[in-house]
Amino acid sequence: MRLLIDIGNTQVKYVFQAKAMAPLTDVVYLDYQSFEQQMIEGTFSQVSEVILANVHSSDIVDALEKWTKANNCAFLQVHSTAKALGVTSAYALAERLGVDRWLAMIGAKQLYPNENLLIIDAGTATTVDLLDARGQHLGGWIMPGVQTMFNSLLVNTKKIIAKPNVTASILFGKDSSNCLNNGSWAMTIGAVKEAIIQANELLTLDRVLITGGNGGQINNLITEVCQLEPQLIFHGLSCFRAT
Repeated sequence: MRLLIDIGNTQVKYVFQAKAMAPLTDVVYLDYQSFEQQMIEGTFSQVSEVILANVHSSDIVDALEKWTKANNCAFLQVHSTAKALGVTSAYALAERLGVDRWLAMIGAKQLYPNENLLIIDAGTATTVDLLDARGQHLGGWIMPGVQTMFNSLLVNTKKIIAKPNVTASILFGKDSSNCLNNGSWAMTIGAVKEAIIQANELLTLDRVLITGGNGGQINNLITEVCQLEPQLIFHGLSCFRAT
């Protein structure tokens, strides 16, 4: 059994894969402490190979690597490179590109080869990356995620009093909570729309792919035709082997 793990800025996500090239299970989302508790409780007792991406601190990676050694599991941490699996980075310093963005592009390339793709990864940060049909990365954006925008205004202002809303909306609000929540979603939707416009000026898009924790809400709010791919990073991770 393979365990594919994405350690993000605010949570851990993982899927199981019976073997290389096999289908992926649904994504599990949980906090760092709960993930470490699952390691202790034996949730991963059938795992023989761990493939990891990390954009957080090294502490949880160190704990996981120690666990794999104790349980005789093969282990690989994936890093961004200039080229891999048909994708070429636009970054002059390829290692500076976030590995989550890199893996999302690799996953997109594997799923939709020979297509021009715009990839939106919406989590703590919202990132945009343009990948042409040859696998050349044409650049992108890094923006605050919806919750990050919301929290930033609360921290950096004195008189805005607001609570997070459960439901995503871009309607005009009539109190500070709705104004701030909906404004954060509206800014994100506006950025995605602008990204689609700019991408189509450079090439003809075949697909707009949306992934990440806020991907479903964005897909519901935006009027343009987009495709939700919650496992995109894991499709990228699944291309790598630890053995």
